Amino acid sequence: MIRVDVSEAGGVVVLVVDGEIDIANAPLMRAALEGLDPTEVVLMDLADVRFMDSSGLDVLVDQSTRMRQAGGHLKIRNPSVAVRRVVEITGFQQLLFASDGR
Repeated sequence: MIRVDVSEAGGVVVLVVDGEIDIANAPLMRAALEGLDPTEVVLMDLADVRFMDSSGLDVLVDQSTRMRQAGGHLKIRNPSVAVRRVVEITGFQQLLFASDGR
């Protein structure tokens, strides 16, 4: 299972994801992101993601692109080892990681 908690702090929407992001759960994360205003600044805290496959990466890249094209912003902060590995292997760290890389 996956849990996505949404909150707002200082004009930034924060999504905290807990669980595994795989082909079964990626649609839930996609729905949470698509429910947000694409012009928002969104930070995803993925510290508690124990596993992420290419379907999770697909959601992140698609939604980051969608938000960037609308004038918004989607970045990952606190990536778990599992998330960091998938993002770095595929070369999407500059697109997805917050500027401090955490």
